[in-house]
Amino acid sequence: MGAGYRDVMEPVWVGARGDDQRKVWLAVLRPAAAELAERASEIAASVNTYTFERLPDLLGNAEALEVNRASTEASIRDFAEVLLTGADPADKARLAFPTLAYAQDGAQHGIPLTTLMRSYRLAHAATSRHLNAILGTHSSDAVELNLASELSSAWMFAYVDAALCLVEEVYTVERDRWLRSAAASQAETIGTILAGQSIDADVATKRLRHDIRRVHVAAIAWLDTHEEGRNTQAILESAIRDIAATIGNQNPLVHPLGMLSVAAWISSHSDVPSKTLDELRFRTASAPGVRVAIGEPARGIGGFRVSHFEALEAQRIAVLAGRPAGGVTRYGNISLRAIATVDLEQSCAFVRRELGRLVSEDETTRRLAATLRTYLDENCSRGRTAKRLHIHENTVAYRVRQAEELLGRSLEKRSLELRVALSLFEVVVGASETRVAADIDGGSGRFSPSGVGSLPAPS
Repeated sequence: MGAGYRDVMEPVWVGARGDDQRKVWLAVLRPAAAELAERASEIAASVNTYTFERLPDLLGNAEALEVNRASTEASIRDFAEVLLTGADPADKARLAFPTLAYAQDGAQHGIPLTTLMRSYRLAHAATSRHLNAILGTHSSDAVELNLASELSSAWMFAYVDAALCLVEEVYTVERDRWLRSAAASQAETIGTILAGQSIDADVATKRLRHDIRRVHVAAIAWLDTHEEGRNTQAILESAIRDIAATIGNQNPLVHPLGMLSVAAWISSHSDVPSKTLDELRFRTASAPGVRVAIGEPARGIGGFRVSHFEALEAQRIAVLAGRPAGGVTRYGNISLRAIATVDLEQSCAFVRRELGRLVSEDETTRRLAATLRTYLDENCSRGRTAKRLHIHENTVAYRVRQAEELLGRSLEKRSLELRVALSLFEVVVGASETRVAADIDGGSGRFSPSGVGSLPAPS
């Protein structure tokens, strides 16, 4: 971009060919375009918030927000290049990959074209305000600023008009292709099963090209952010195929939920050993930033549905607990936490009430809580607790006494409640303050992991 800044001296766009327009383009618009490109990421985040406030249903979860943000950033950079080089928007307007994928994903999930178009118009309006503020810092006086604002507004309108024509064309073609494709039949069949509606097993097997009578382990793989130039679907599928290979299936059923997440079903003719599920791993080198959640093995159409619901719950807990990328969260290992956090606010109040002063963000108190949890898991054996935590038995005894002092009661009193509260501690402490980050859907307490048009969870 720097070379173009020095070399291009005449704008191509007809709207900027007058003497006054050319002068203001050189003096104001070109440096403003360079700043716009440099601040594209920051401005896209602000525009994303603006659009979300006006279209909360379209951007109702973390993935949809990130996809829209990536699309907005790509468009801002593209327009900045058009403005910097003096190009004609009709010739240079294009859809960068995130914007192209955003339109295609909307078509696949049945988002009305009018809704998508409104999201683009809202982004246009918000970006215009940012650009006008930038123009003010590069204009020498009010007259120059006024002309620069008029010219940039007309230029941006021409760009957006050309881009929206491309969006409409992509959306229409993709919607027609999707409705005719096998993928649509697969999505419809999966949706029917997950909604609990009646469907013949032979019909479902044929449509899915996947034996629905087998034992199924459902999985959800997801990324938190989109990065330009990264094939997110390939990365997500790589993690799924690694896990499927460990279970013993080379051909999992993979169903995209959006740009940043996929659902999958890994099937087996026989039962899947619990130890195998606890030891599942995937190659993080080929799937960087990916997290995976899995349900428990279950057979037939009912198992297909239930295991998927469990995978969604495992994902919810993984997000609430801040599980790092590269790991697999199994529902069987967090089922108590999943059941007990359906009402997150009530769960948080329960933990704080039961643990009292043990609920603290400082490292010392957290260590006491962790030791106490291990001590109870080991049936109050100081020896086994010390071995598991690699500390001395006297240290275990000291920490348990300190924990009892903070609790204000002995471990024998309300022991069941204490065990449950300690199990929930890492999930709910602080979760009520950061509930937006956990993407709670509609106040129901159910996590919405995928983009608009995600598959229904069992009722």
